[in-house]
Amino acid sequence: MKTRIFLLLISSTLTLIFTSCSDMRVDVQPAPEVGVHPEGIINPKSSNFHGVLIQNINWKMNECQNCHAADYSGGITGASCLTCHTQPAGPEACNTCHGVFNNPNIIAPNKGAHYKHLYTASSGKSVECIACHIVPEQFKSVGHIDDSKGAEINFGSIALTETNEPGTQDYDASLSLFTPVPTYNKTSQTCSNTYCHGYFKNGNTENAVSFTVGSNGAKCGSCHGDAATGNPLPKTSAQGGTHPNVTSCNACHSGVVDLVNGNWVISDPTKHINGLLNIFGQERDY
Repeated sequence: MKTRIFLLLISSTLTLIFTSCSDMRVDVQPAPEVGVHPEGIINPKSSNFHGVLIQNINWKMNECQNCHAADYSGGITGASCLTCHTQPAGPEACNTCHGVFNNPNIIAPNKGAHYKHLYTASSGKSVECIACHIVPEQFKSVGHIDDSKGAEINFGSIALTETNEPGTQDYDASLSLFTPVPTYNKTSQTCSNTYCHGYFKNGNTENAVSFTVGSNGAKCGSCHGDAATGNPLPKTSAQGGTHPNVTSCNACHSGVVDLVNGNWVISDPTKHINGLLNIFGQERDY
């Protein structure tokens, strides 16, 4: 009798178990996938692209590191940022935020005269970022990422170049020492009092050049001479300068400037606006 009751209980229990499991398989839906990011997070054309997200939070990369690891190798997500960000600095490489993402050699934004100064200079020697900015050693260096909109301008040595220095071969006691005090006006986006654009011996010391005006900032006559006519002749004694009243530039500056189709052009940009006087085949302080 006990055996029959025991078998009956087992049979009833098994029936309940199988019935319950069957009901659970029918009624319980699969767990939804949980995603931290919205759709389009890795699509550059999407408004949800992670580059836009990071820019909107002022480049606070620690938000990424919380999940993707300090070195961006994947962390708790298993998704490595280094798959796409292949530069040694990973997502913190300069050309990630400004420049060309697919070209680590182009790290400046294509805005204003950046390219003309750094990459495509045809009127003077190309400069590096340090000519106008403090270049951080690391992404998180003090002053690099802050709450101030836009990059700070901190003029480097080329903009501060002094001319008519006592003791130099071309020193003229009738003129003072030309000591630039470079200024950048953020409202008008103009540079003034810089060696690069006219604050030098026999130059147009009051020249203020726009960073966004196109090619006019490099127009012949704007830094020395007459910008209205394009005459590049620096100030002669008639204008309070010391330059000879000679209009054949290449007579003294051969290899730097040449006459092409009636126009004076810089034939070797590396020898122009480089902090030195190039005359009779020599380069020297002046």
